[in-house]
Amino acid sequence: MAGPLRCRVEELRRQRWRESSLRVLQHSEAARLAADALLERGEAASLRVLSEERELPFLSPLDVDYMTSHARGGSELGEALGPGAAGPDPLSLLSEVTSGTYFPLASDIDPPDLDLGWPEVPQATGFRPTRAVIRFQRDKAKSIKDLLHFLFSQARTVVTVVMDIFTDMEFLCDLMEASGWHGVPVYLLLAEEHLRHFPEMDLNGGHLWNMRVRSTCGDTYCSKAGCRVTGQALEKFAIIDGEQVVAGSYSFTWLCSQAHTSMVLQLRGRIVEDFDREFRCLYAESRPVEGFCGGEDPLSPRALPSPSCPGLRARHPQHHILVALQHQPQQHQVLTSHGSFLLPRSAKRRPLQ
Repeated sequence: MAGPLRCRVEELRRQRWRESSLRVLQHSEAARLAADALLERGEAASLRVLSEERELPFLSPLDVDYMTSHARGGSELGEALGPGAAGPDPLSLLSEVTSGTYFPLASDIDPPDLDLGWPEVPQATGFRPTRAVIRFQRDKAKSIKDLLHFLFSQARTVVTVVMDIFTDMEFLCDLMEASGWHGVPVYLLLAEEHLRHFPEMDLNGGHLWNMRVRSTCGDTYCSKAGCRVTGQALEKFAIIDGEQVVAGSYSFTWLCSQAHTSMVLQLRGRIVEDFDREFRCLYAESRPVEGFCGGEDPLSPRALPSPSCPGLRARHPQHHILVALQHQPQQHQVLTSHGSFLLPRSAKRRPLQ
């Protein structure tokens, strides 16, 4: 019998329309065997498996190149952990190789703490309808870069950024001004695949005061023989003051602001809670970036939130998740030369003390 994907393609060629599952490969044993063979023995072995299973080649050359170039075996992980790795199975100590399996030794490890503070979520946030404004980079009168620059400059409690590629110096200056001048904690999660480009901006990590820079990656696919490949982190969004989100295809690069086409959604309302939860999950799985871990001790007086940052409180090192429900902030609208931006009243620019 032919594989599920081959059957579906042949039916479409013969114009035999029927209700079909849109996820035929997700639970396909033939697809799993072919992917495992690719990781363990190479492309030729994967094609042999597909021929034996009478299935179509479902991996594109781009997929094959990525999987073969990023494939890793169990022996490499054991060497990375070193001879002193505790436990009977070193693979069970790392969450990146679980592939959806629960390993208590890994999941019970304390996640990194949001030691710079985290905003209290207004109680009404979960009840407000989602409001969305779409922006396209082609519209130069309402550019995405101007929107982000405005929001970063007006932030007063916390700024979080999840980004695949970060090379735009102006955005880094915006975030350094927010963290250093306005005392707003800034959390950066950068994709591990392109992390090497971030330090190339000739900035010493000691200058990133009140800022945390960590790396993240995608999910990990594991074969039954222990070979694995980790995907890329392609999420791109920023959360400002826990009240609004900018998410889309825009990367923090000069080319994205000048040449590449992209779009973002500016979101408010209950959907912000979903992004808040996603960020905290990503942060819990992230790794510190050497040289960019911040220049302050988390418990030093300078690391504590200033009185000019309402809605923010310091976090104890053992306090990992803060769920605080407070009053709903009033809103007003700010008009600029590039259009109108929604801004909470608590985020109005105020003179520094």
